[in-house]
Amino acid sequence: MRAKRSGQHLEMALATENREVLLALEPRPEAARLARRALASHGLHEDVEHTVTLLATEVVANAVRHAGVDPDQRIVFFARLGEDFARVEVADQGSGFDPESVETEGFGLRLLGKLANRWGVDCTDRGCKVWFEVDRRAARFRRG
Repeated sequence: MRAKRSGQHLEMALATENREVLLALEPRPEAARLARRALASHGLHEDVEHTVTLLATEVVANAVRHAGVDPDQRIVFFARLGEDFARVEVADQGSGFDPESVETEGFGLRLLGKLANRWGVDCTDRGCKVWFEVDRRAARFRRG
């Protein structure tokens, strides 16, 4: 932590090791592979790498498969990666869905529920965003 002066106020700035990934993906099957490659090129801690890449692949593939976006529209993939933490957001201009009422044979939402520390779906009239967080710090503080 380092202190810096801003006018008359003393502020504390915390240095973090966060990295960010932002992609505009065509709604094509190879979009999930491109997201995985981008995550790999930015480095993930081995404790979260498999979980984050698996969930990111699933969420991007679901956007490609189910969002119903036009070929000229894009799926936006955003990830904030830290040493112990990752947050991934996948947004599209599709109509969205209610995760409570989804009847599917797939395992995507079940995987999110089991492997992510937190996840959600945010839909507006402009589209839908599915997000998840994987935080290995959370497991350290849980006592059974």
